[in-house]
Amino acid sequence: MDGKDSKEEILNSVEKMATEYEQTYRGCARSSLAALQRQFFFGNDETLKASTPLAAGIAFKGEVCGGLLGGIMALGILTASQDLSDSRAMGKAMAMGYRLYHRFVKEMGTAHCFKIQEMKWGRHFNLADPKEYEDFQKAGGYAECSKVVGKAARLAAEMILELREKEGEKK
Repeated sequence: MDGKDSKEEILNSVEKMATEYEQTYRGCARSSLAALQRQFFFGNDETLKASTPLAAGIAFKGEVCGGLLGGIMALGILTASQDLSDSRAMGKAMAMGYRLYHRFVKEMGTAHCFKIQEMKWGRHFNLADPKEYEDFQKAGGYAECSKVVGKAARLAAEMILELREKEGEKK
């Protein structure tokens, strides 16, 4: 991110990138995280790899939205500490994750993958089942889910920008 980019340009870029990654490569958590990592220059290949099984509501289980989890991982990378005794950093990371979760729920109506699917299609799909995965694809699953991933990444990017503004004010 350079100083010439406006906040809106950055947010649009992250949202577009995350949406395109989900449409092209699949994996909602890693698509969200990858867009954030590439826009804000943090994390590494290992963190991106670690996000992979969080897709489809945590390993196909339809629980918490993977796009949201990728955003929460990004906030953790930026605010937590490798020092397990650093309770202040843990508190900050937990607060950021909490805020992102609630912003996402306010925007999407839920953080639950299956419930998001039910709101969009009137049913959910078990993506671990080949037949239901095929039905998901025929229903435009990646076109719709990629929008959710883009929105999750955008919300996380807003928080990253707010965090950087706040940290810049302290200097």
